Amino acid sequence: MWDKFLEWGFQREADRQWAEAHKTIDDINHIGQPKKKNKVIDIMADDIDPEEVTIENAYKTRWIWYHTILAIGIFFTNIVLIAILLLLAIKL
Repeated sequence: MWDKFLEWGFQREADRQWAEAHKTIDDINHIGQPKKKNKVIDIMADDIDPEEVTIENAYKTRWIWYHTILAIGIFFTNIVLIAILLLLAIKL
């Protein structure tokens, strides 16, 4: 008796989860809904004139140079670490 009751409860929960999953998939695929227009986003809208000297422009320029220098430093550090690893591998 209890087995049938538990099986019924599990089946009901499985059916609920199945319906919820398909509802989510239908929502993602916009099934049964009118098509929406694609929103156009202008990624260049917040760009600034490079000739104009502003605090924001100076910050972006410094940020780019700072991270470029860091990347170069990390690259050379990795080369040195690989050389040390190779030397240790050869000597041992």
